[in-house]
Amino acid sequence: MPVRSADPETDDIGRFNRLSASQANTWEDCPRLWYYQNKMRLKFPQTPPLFLGRAVEECVCRVLMESPGLVFPNAPLDVMKNGADNLLPLLEKELPNDFMKWCESRVDIHWPKIRDEMHEEWSKDARKAGNWHDYDMQDYRDMCVTALRMHLDEVTDFKSKITDSELSEWRSGFRLEIPAPDGRQKTGPHSLASTGECTLVEAWEIARPWFVDPDAPQFSLNAVHPEHWFQGEYDLVYRHGNKIRIMDLKASRGGGDRSGNYVEQLRIYAMLWSITHNGVIPDNLEIWYLGVGARKNVAVPDAEEIAILESKLNDLWHEIKGSEVSLDDCPPIPRALRGYAEGGVKIDDPDDVRCSTCDWSGLCPNGTGDDDLPSGGVHQPPGDLKEYDLTPFNELVPRVNIFCEAFSVTNVPDKPPNITIEQDGGFAFVRIIAEESEGVLTYAENIQKGDTLRLVGVIPSTNWKGELQLKVDPHARVEKAEQSEEGDIGLFDFRARWNVVGRVAYTTFKSGIGKNGKPWARKGLVILDETSRITVEGWDNAWPSIYNTLQQGDEVVILNVSLDAWAVDIKANLEKGSKLHVISRAGD
Repeated sequence: MPVRSADPETDDIGRFNRLSASQANTWEDCPRLWYYQNKMRLKFPQTPPLFLGRAVEECVCRVLMESPGLVFPNAPLDVMKNGADNLLPLLEKELPNDFMKWCESRVDIHWPKIRDEMHEEWSKDARKAGNWHDYDMQDYRDMCVTALRMHLDEVTDFKSKITDSELSEWRSGFRLEIPAPDGRQKTGPHSLASTGECTLVEAWEIARPWFVDPDAPQFSLNAVHPEHWFQGEYDLVYRHGNKIRIMDLKASRGGGDRSGNYVEQLRIYAMLWSITHNGVIPDNLEIWYLGVGARKNVAVPDAEEIAILESKLNDLWHEIKGSEVSLDDCPPIPRALRGYAEGGVKIDDPDDVRCSTCDWSGLCPNGTGDDDLPSGGVHQPPGDLKEYDLTPFNELVPRVNIFCEAFSVTNVPDKPPNITIEQDGGFAFVRIIAEESEGVLTYAENIQKGDTLRLVGVIPSTNWKGELQLKVDPHARVEKAEQSEEGDIGLFDFRARWNVVGRVAYTTFKSGIGKNGKPWARKGLVILDETSRITVEGWDNAWPSIYNTLQQGDEVVILNVSLDAWAVDIKANLEKGSKLHVISRAGD
């Protein structure tokens, strides 16, 4: 089966602390690059091809879920919303004469919606870069068709080779333990089962690969190592003909250094499959470069190579995930660039160096930066008699614990309750913005007016009216309690304003239209100190004009900010009275 979920009874690592193929490849590319992107959680520029690649994969998967024996070429895109069991098989005269034309028609039904949704998602990303309209949407639509042409090659080849026993078994109702996503819930013989020789419709059904159901929750279809320290997500897994064949879809032309990582990723997936399937090694590994219609075979590692690869990855997990990692543990040692032509064909390695195109060259000693990051201290603005204490990021306290009483509780169907709490004559709203954390409710059930509560790890802030609210995210909870505990504070005893210093990693920008129909825009800074990173965010007009001159490597002091948080991320809010001072410029 393609999926092997984590066992919650024995998983003491958690999905956010597992190693992945992309992290392993990033570490090999450069340990410092891994540190910036995984330890400091810096987000590289989000360009349109990243989102269009996801759009291509989703479109391909949605067509693969359908069947030429159940779905008319021009059927609406939601034809499968009630499942395949509710669709009647097409009559023989209604079946498509050309399955490839059927695939193209289905792509043209699904692609516009998926493309536009990805465009909207990219537009809302605070780190978006590039211009969406610089990319030809027809090219990406055609990549969907190319992937389905390759799939149809698999189907027709299988039809010519299927054994009587495999066909008979399928016609009698056999389904794999984890079947390919096909919209079916019923058991028993398939409605498209025929007699005599295998039909092309039947071959489509039997050869359909496993893939990630685009409607499945995030992370739910990962394959997890039995010891939980590694996870991966396959693109396509063909399982017909008593063979396991793993295919990786790439919405690219396959040239450049990154193609080397794709090879390593598939080798790692072969290891993951073997470890989670009692030593069974995949029969074939392929990269499908959809930009040029090329299929690249990757040599399948043998049992000895798999054991070595697993051991190496396990050592890497212990080195960078299983223990605390500092900047010094991740030196800037870039791997030499590798040369690949279109289709992932190996050519001579280029003379260029990886650092010349690195997104973090303004921070790294191999670029124009250094490792002497600021942290805390005192700042006295020019002309100001007052000195301001600056707090290191790891000493910022965005969360508090409060013992209080439920003043009012309003239950809302299918939503968390609206709770107002009272303590010593003061009131605050409890805003539950995450109902669950790791499958457990973040709030106690059946909370009633008058119940005494402990709000653990809540985030104090104010709403647009200036009223105090206490936010509950996945790292907070509301529990019933009889008494307070050590560390609980009064409702208004938390520190409201902070002063910070950090080095600029990048700026962010978000905009939209509010419920009142008026446009809004927020700008931000992601800054680092020697302990961590935070985002500082504020309304467009709250930032001084000097903000627009900031670049990676500049160091800034920001005074009088409030704090917010989501999970492990801390955010500082630019408030009325906040001040921004540039204390050094990159390269000075």
